[in-house]
Amino acid sequence: VSSYGDKPSWAKSSNARWEENNDVFIRAASTVKGSEKVDTCYELAKLNAKEILILEIQSSIKGTIDNTFESMSQSTMIVLGKSKTSEFAGQITDLNVTEKYFEKSMMGGVERIECQLLSKITHINYNKMKQLIVDKVQEVDPQIKEAVRQERIDFFARSNK
Repeated sequence: VSSYGDKPSWAKSSNARWEENNDVFIRAASTVKGSEKVDTCYELAKLNAKEILILEIQSSIKGTIDNTFESMSQSTMIVLGKSKTSEFAGQITDLNVTEKYFEKSMMGGVERIECQLLSKITHINYNKMKQLIVDKVQEVDPQIKEAVRQERIDFFARSNK
């Protein structure tokens, strides 16, 4: 195993997401063949970071809906399903890579590159992304729109406003 510097503590962590101060951090990884460029590995990891972020937001929204209603409408499930696609991922512009790390290794006689990157997004921009998805849900589900209007459902913790 050869590596690019000492393995940073965030790269050793099992956490894919955590918060510090006013930022949300995402750790993402990817693996490519040893013949590929390291930059290719990092580009794949960037896509993984966006997916981790969107899945986390989607899960948060779904949990809030599940706690308020007995079931979600078909339209809501479709919107939340689409939130995993590039329809929303392309709109994440403020997820910035702060650190990178990679290792080269041999497994079964095949060289591979495993890379990891640490990205962050401010809580403000995280909530903007979440609001974008919540707005789409409200467009297709009048029951949720009415619940938000009547303040029976709140997708954002009061401390994050």
